[in-house]
Amino acid sequence: MIKPATWRVCVSLVAAGGWHCGSGSKAHDAGVAQAAQGKGSSQAAANGDGSPKIPQAPESCPTLETGTITVMGQAVSLWVGTPAPGSGGPVLFYWHGTGGSASEAAIFMATEITDVMSEGGIAASFDTSLKTGVNTGNGVWYTDDFKMADEILACAMQQLHIDPRRIYTAGCSAGGLQVSAMVYARSSYLAAAMPNSGGTLFAGAFPFDSAHVPSLITTHGAPGTDVYLIDFSQTSATEDKDIASHASSSTPPGGYVVDCNHGGGHCAAPADDIAAQWQFCKDHPFGVSPDPYAGVLPSSFPSYCAFR
Repeated sequence: MIKPATWRVCVSLVAAGGWHCGSGSKAHDAGVAQAAQGKGSSQAAANGDGSPKIPQAPESCPTLETGTITVMGQAVSLWVGTPAPGSGGPVLFYWHGTGGSASEAAIFMATEITDVMSEGGIAASFDTSLKTGVNTGNGVWYTDDFKMADEILACAMQQLHIDPRRIYTAGCSAGGLQVSAMVYARSSYLAAAMPNSGGTLFAGAFPFDSAHVPSLITTHGAPGTDVYLIDFSQTSATEDKDIASHASSSTPPGGYVVDCNHGGGHCAAPADDIAAQWQFCKDHPFGVSPDPYAGVLPSSFPSYCAFR
């Protein structure tokens, strides 16, 4: 387990086949130090009426349709439903694990993607990284990659019938760490997150960008079993505790937390576990209050899921 006191930035050493946790470039060291101290965050990022703050669209948006598009020079796979009248469809951002690709989303979350499309929403799975900003794990994803999500979201608001209160993110392993960083870095519009073997190495690693705190449902394996250089049961617990500790100050309301320990290995969450995570996300739109679960989890949730 990497100690918080020594962790600055983890960069991938491809030749060695592992991680190196220590000083990276000066820019990265400064970025992580700033994040750990909570500096540079905008606590007024959410709109004054309590609604999500949607990023500004670029001068020219790519056409959002099912298939692969290029965003900021990177490949992104999209699954786009047909815009429909009503409350608007959800948005789901997916981040793959080490050695994975955008197609991982269709493997882990096929049912959930179908659900998004059926409501006229959009699912976006990122394939490659900008490799700039602060490394969120082992050199697979960086904080500047959230700018790709910003652009897709802003363009989706123009082209599709999207519900801005139903913006969610998912991912596994390195992608789970990216999801967990996004909870902080895009709290201004993110409603809820569902990392699979994710979490954070230490509380305060990344600052919130608004006074809103997204809701979170983590899933992971048993301590000492869900391990890939770090223990993902521990990183999940660290983020669960941190998000829950900020719930009372969330404006608008948020920060509801549930954890599911399936007891298996790394990224081995069963289908009913993923389904429970997705249900949690749908039940926790941006600013929902009080908690729709009111201290009682749905009967469809696995028995090992619990409030945190």
